[in-house]
Amino acid sequence: MTARTLAALLLLATAGCIDNNASVRLTAACFPPSPNDDGSCSYPSTCDSVMMGNLWVDTTYAPTGGTLFWPFQADNLRPDNSGRDGGTNTATAFITGFKIKYTVLQATPAISIPDVTLADTTRTVEPIGSTVLSIPVIPSSVATLLSGTGLGSLLAEVRAEIRATGHYADGTSIETGPFSVVVNIQNGSWAPSVCADPTQHIVGYCPQAGQTSVTACK
Repeated sequence: MTARTLAALLLLATAGCIDNNASVRLTAACFPPSPNDDGSCSYPSTCDSVMMGNLWVDTTYAPTGGTLFWPFQADNLRPDNSGRDGGTNTATAFITGFKIKYTVLQATPAISIPDVTLADTTRTVEPIGSTVLSIPVIPSSVATLLSGTGLGSLLAEVRAEIRATGHYADGTSIETGPFSVVVNIQNGSWAPSVCADPTQHIVGYCPQAGQTSVTACK
């Protein structure tokens, strides 16, 4: 075995121990937009602005199942390779799911949250391009756990480490390095917003009601 071959094998052996932030990368937690006149939420391909603080959710809010969805910017760092003679572009990324690991920073009473693996509708990220992903930071299974019998009015602080998963057009698997957000759990504390002008009403919440969100009146 040559020194060059040995070095290559060592590199391959250690590559799995390093978080991958060199192919597709979760770059930022976006600040959500104001709802459209019909109450819907529209996201550009990149964050217009970023969220500076922690998120929060009321996991007892029944209309949304207590879930927390949030927009994150994902960047595909691979260059376009469609310019090769006779070649096709294999650098397009397809995001098909997420892995989330939870760490409970504080809670009363003490709890633990199992990791989750979530399948998702395919989202495409073009080479040297970006898109905004709506990620279920607190999916329904975790919301049910946090609002379960015996927890009562839980006050907790939870760190969620999110990895996006998928593949490139050439079949190469993708699992990003982790992007962390901290979520405050405030069971039973959410109430609908009220417009300052009593002649108006709330047309919508972005991303959704019962969590950190932006409202609009009309």
